[in-house]
Amino acid sequence: MAVRRQPSSTSLSRYATARSPGVDLYNGSTSRDFCNSFWGVGDAGVNILFARMRGAARTTDELRNFWKERAAIEEEYATRLVNLARVTLGKDEIGELRNSLETLKLETEKEGTTHEALAAQIRTELEGQTTALLNKQIAHRKNLQTPLEKRFKLKQTQESYVLKSRDKYESDCRRIASYTQQLAVNPGKDVERLQLKLRRAQQTVQANEKDFANFTKTVLEMMPAWEKDWKDFCDASQDLEEDRLDFMKDIIWLYANAVSTICVADDQSCERIRTVLDQLEPDKDVENFVQEYGTGNSIPDPPVFVPYPEQQPDGSSANPTPTYRPAKFVRASARPAPAYPTDQHAPVPEPPVRQDTQSDAGSTRDYQDRSNVDPAVIPHLNGSGTATLVDSAPQHEQRPPPSTWNPEPDRPPKRMSAPLPPQPPTQTYQENPNNRAPTPPQEEVGGRILFYVKALYDYGATTDEEFDFQAGDVIAVTATPDDGWWSGELLDEQRRDEGRHVFPSNFVCLF
Repeated sequence: MAVRRQPSSTSLSRYATARSPGVDLYNGSTSRDFCNSFWGVGDAGVNILFARMRGAARTTDELRNFWKERAAIEEEYATRLVNLARVTLGKDEIGELRNSLETLKLETEKEGTTHEALAAQIRTELEGQTTALLNKQIAHRKNLQTPLEKRFKLKQTQESYVLKSRDKYESDCRRIASYTQQLAVNPGKDVERLQLKLRRAQQTVQANEKDFANFTKTVLEMMPAWEKDWKDFCDASQDLEEDRLDFMKDIIWLYANAVSTICVADDQSCERIRTVLDQLEPDKDVENFVQEYGTGNSIPDPPVFVPYPEQQPDGSSANPTPTYRPAKFVRASARPAPAYPTDQHAPVPEPPVRQDTQSDAGSTRDYQDRSNVDPAVIPHLNGSGTATLVDSAPQHEQRPPPSTWNPEPDRPPKRMSAPLPPQPPTQTYQENPNNRAPTPPQEEVGGRILFYVKALYDYGATTDEEFDFQAGDVIAVTATPDDGWWSGELLDEQRRDEGRHVFPSNFVCLF
C-alpha cells in the first residue's frame, strides 16, 4: 500500500514566515535568491524570469484542466457502476449463488459511490485549490509583472537614446580631432575648407553632447526606482514559485492518497465478494435445489394398448392403474476433475476406511488382484493430486477457499498426465533417468508393477501390514483394491520391510 503523506509542515510554516532581505530561509545563503541572480549585461535575466512566471501560470492552468478531466472520468465511471448495479442479475437463482450475486451488485454500487466521492474530492480539494493558485498567479502578473514589463520597455527605450546620442557625440569628437590634425600637418592647403568643417563639427558636437548628457541623466535617475521595482518583483516571484512548487508536490501527493484510498476500498469490496463466495459450495447448492424442488424418482410407465376384446361392456377403454418404476441411473458426467493448486498448508487427508474380512488364518484384507485390470479403471489424479479410482465413488476433497489460494509463482506446474496401462509380463516399466533414479528389477519389488506413485504426505503405519513412507518417496503399485488401501513396495531397499506392503491411496499421486 502506498505511503500516505500530509502537506509538509515546513512548507506551511514557510508561507507564514517573513523573509529577511537577502537571506535564504533554508540555509542563510543568498546565492540562489532571484534578487541576486537575474541581472547581467543588457538585463538578460529580466526576460528569463518573465518567461518563467508565464510558464508557471500555464502549468498551473494545465494541472487544473487535468483535475477537471480526471473528475469527469470518475463521475462517468461512478454513474456507469451505479447503473450496472441496478440491472437484474440472478433473480431465478436460489441459495448461496443468489446471495453471491446480490453481494456482487451491492458491492458494485458501493464502488460507484466511492468513485463518485473521489470525483467530488478532486473537484473541491484538487481543482479548487489549483484554481486558487492560478488566480494568485494571474493577480501577480496583472499587478506586478505587467506594469514592470511596461517600465522595462521604457527603460530600454531610454537606454537606446543614450546609445544613439553617445554614438553621435563620439563621431563628432573624432571628426574634430581629424580636422585639427589636418590643419596642423598641411597649414597652407585647403585651410578655409577645413576650418569651415571644423566650425560645423564643433557646433554639432555641442548639441550631441547636450543630448548625450540629458539621456544619460534620465537613465541614471530611472535606475534606483527600476532596481527597487525589479528586486521587489524578484522577491515576490521567488515566493510565488516556492509556494507553487510546494503546492504542486502536496496536491499531487494528495491525489495519490485519494486514489490509493479508492483502490483500498475497491479491494475491500472484492474481499467481501470473495468472503461470500467462500460460502458457496456447488454440491450443497445442487443438493438444496434437489431437496426443495425435486419431483421424486418415480418414472411413470407408458400407456398400455388394450385390444378390442378387452374393452369395457359400455365400449370404453379399460383404464388400468398407472404403474411406475424407480430411477436408478448412474450419472455420466463430462465435467473434468477440478484442478486445485497444491497447497503445502492444506490438511493431510484421512486414510480410507478399512474393509477387513475374517478368515481362519486371522484378520486379513480381502484385496482384489488387479494384475489384469482394465486400463479404464486404473487410478487417475484428482484435483488435489491424490490418486482415486475412476469406477469408485468420488471423495470430497477439502480445499482452501479461493481467496487464500497461493500457488507459488516460481514452482513449475506439475505434470498432469494419464497413468500408464498395465505392462505385459515380458516388459518392464522404463522411467526417464533424468527424472528419477533407475527403478529396481520387478523381481525385487515382489510382484508385477502396475504403475508408480509418489507420496504427497508422510504416513506412519498403524498395522503390521502397512509400511511407513515420507513425502517424496516413490512406490511401485502392485494391486489397487476398491477400499483405497493399495499394495506396493518402496523403491528404497534400505527402508523396505518384508511383509509390509499396504498403504493408503489418497496419500499419493501418479509419478
